[in-house]
Amino acid sequence: MNTCRPLGRHLGRNICITALLAATALLGACAGPSGFSTIGAAECKQISKRAEAKINWARVPQIELRVRDGAFSPMVTHLKQGRPYILRIRNRDDKVRIFRAGDFFEKNAVIAAALEGQRVPETCIRAVSLPPRQTAEIRMVAITDGTYEYEDNFILLPFVMSAGPSGAIIIEERRETAGIN
Repeated sequence: MNTCRPLGRHLGRNICITALLAATALLGACAGPSGFSTIGAAECKQISKRAEAKINWARVPQIELRVRDGAFSPMVTHLKQGRPYILRIRNRDDKVRIFRAGDFFEKNAVIAAALEGQRVPETCIRAVSLPPRQTAEIRMVAITDGTYEYEDNFILLPFVMSAGPSGAIIIEERRETAGIN
């Protein structure tokens, strides 16, 4: 709460908290004109250009996530570590929906991203702002195994003013079985 002191004694604690939350909401909603937010993106995983050139995107599994009436379906998605995927996120609602998955995007390699077929230069992203009835497509490689929660929330801080996670993407660990039973 030390941030509120410079604002003056007459500013009540509740007003200060509200002002901080409003500022956070404004920053969190800052997605570029593409609909992809890079705010807060620290470091993103990448694969080599040589490995990327070997991917035949026409044969890569497409994973579809739909949001309808504010609920994502399926709520849990399973991917395998080390494999490429095309993640399609469809907004079937009449209002903007946010797919906020900062850890997922940070720990896995986003190769390309597009909104309604319009490719964007950003690959180090934190969230996707989906206008009504539009679809985002993200070409990516699952790099880091683990469970990654995502939510429909415009605020930069995860799970603030949220009902909690909207779903999860689970990347299963790659298991090498060469010669071992």
